[in-house]
Amino acid sequence: MEAERISDLERLLPLVEKYGLSVVLLFLFLIFAYVQWRAVATGKLVPREMLDRALQDNDHLQEILDSERKAFMQPTLEVLQRLKIDHNAVNPENTEDRGG
Repeated sequence: MEAERISDLERLLPLVEKYGLSVVLLFLFLIFAYVQWRAVATGKLVPREMLDRALQDNDHLQEILDSERKAFMQPTLEVLQRLKIDHNAVNPENTEDRGG
């Protein structure tokens, strides 16, 4: 294992001398970023079971939020419905649409 790493370094050192350390490190970083992006895209980095579980948890929490939002907004909706009914009761001949 150590011999393999040393041989890799021996191959990289002439490139570092020729092009500079920053260019070689940038090239290595781009390769690493591409490999990581590919692993995420193909599902090798995160197992599919964990992703499915996270999506199910997200759906469950969204349902809870929707039910709380509905309970919270119910009084406001009732007031708006009463206002609409009262407007029609006061002026039955006025059927003008006000864009609302």
